[in-house]
Amino acid sequence: MNVKTLLPTAIVALTVVTVVAQQKKKSGPPKLKWKVQQLHKDNNEGCAVGDINGDGKLDVTAGEFWYAAPDFKQMPVRKIMPFGADYMQNNSEHLFDMDGDGDLDVVSGAFTLPVVNWYENPGEGNYSGQWKSHIVVDTETGKNEATFLHDLDGDGTPEWIENSWDANNPMLAFRLVRGEDGKVTTEKHVICETGNGHGMGFGDINGDGKDDIVFNQGWYECPEAGAFSGPWKWHKDFELPHASCPVLIVDLNEDGRNDIIWADGHSYGLYWEEQQEPQSNGATTWRQHLIDKKFSQAHCLAWADIDQDGASELITGKRFYAHSGKDPGSEDNITVHYYDWKKEDQSWTKSMISSAPAGEGPGIGLQIRTADLDGDGWVDIVVPGKSGTHILWNQGWTPAS
Repeated sequence: MNVKTLLPTAIVALTVVTVVAQQKKKSGPPKLKWKVQQLHKDNNEGCAVGDINGDGKLDVTAGEFWYAAPDFKQMPVRKIMPFGADYMQNNSEHLFDMDGDGDLDVVSGAFTLPVVNWYENPGEGNYSGQWKSHIVVDTETGKNEATFLHDLDGDGTPEWIENSWDANNPMLAFRLVRGEDGKVTTEKHVICETGNGHGMGFGDINGDGKDDIVFNQGWYECPEAGAFSGPWKWHKDFELPHASCPVLIVDLNEDGRNDIIWADGHSYGLYWEEQQEPQSNGATTWRQHLIDKKFSQAHCLAWADIDQDGASELITGKRFYAHSGKDPGSEDNITVHYYDWKKEDQSWTKSMISSAPAGEGPGIGLQIRTADLDGDGWVDIVVPGKSGTHILWNQGWTPAS
C-alpha cells in the first residue's frame, strides 16, 4: 500500500452507505441497522462529542475541524503538525470549559510533544477562522500513547493524565484548578516517579470505593487518605502487553470484584481478566479469558448500551495502520464491531457494524465516542482514524431482509 494515500487530503463529500450488524440474539430475525457517514479523510486519531455552539445539539470535534449538528458541516479549529510516515500530532482530544465562559474548549494531547494545548471556543458568530491556542501545561515528558481527562478524586473536576509507551516515564496527574477569574491552571501530582506503559484505565480494583489506575505493568492503588495525599502504591500483579487505551474495568460476572477488559493494540487478541479471590498478602489474582483473536490492533475500547437492552456492549474495531502498517494484520479488512456479554454462561456474541478493505471504510483510531447524536434514542458511534473520521448512525432494530 502506498503510504502517500494516507496523508491529509482536501475534504471529501459525505459518503453515506448502509451496513447491517448481526443481532445479538441468535434466534431473532431483527438486526441493528447502521448508516455510515464519513466526515473527513486525514490521519487524525482523536475526537470528542459535545455542544460546541450552544444550540442544544451534540457536535463532533476531530483533529483540525469541528462538525456542527444537525448536518455536521465542517468548521475550522486548528492546524496539526504531521510527523513520521503517516501520523498527526493528536493522540486524543477532550472538551472542557477552560476559561470559565460557559462554552466548551478543545484540550488536546500529542504523541511526541510535552506541551498540552487548549483551543479557545470563539463563540457563536466567530467560527469562520482558527481557534486561539493556549498552553495548559508543559508536562516535560514525551512518548505519549494517549491522554485522559478523568476525575481521580471524585470532586467533579477531571485530572489530566498521560499514558506513555515508555515504561520508565513517570506516572503524573495534573489537577485542573479553576481560579476566581474562571480560568483553569494546573497542579502537578506525582503518582510514581517512574512506571508508565502502553494502555490505561480507571476503576476500583481492590473494592475500597476509590478509583485505581490500571496500565500494562499492573495497577496503582489510590491512597487511603485520598488521590493527592501522596504517591500511589504500585502492584505488579499482571502485565497487559500493548494494552488498549482505555482498558475497561467492569464487574462482568457480578461477583463484587471488578474485572478487566483489554486488547493488544498492536497485534491480535481481545481479552477479559477475571478477578479471583485475593492472596493472603493482599495481591490480586486473575484468570485470563479470550474474547476474540480474529482481528488485530484493537487499540481502543468503549462500553455503552447501543441496543437498548439496559446493559452495555463492548465496542471496538481494527485500528488502521498502527505503527505505519508494521503490525500484524495491517492489511486485513478494517472493522468496527461490538460484543454482547451474557453473564449466565460468560460468553460474548460478536456483531459486525462495518467491514471494509484496508483504508476504504471506518476503522478506529485512539478514541471511540458514543452518544445519541440525533436524539432518536439510539446511541451512535464516532470513530477517527487514518481511514477518516466517521459517524456510525445507529438506526435501531429493523427486520432482516
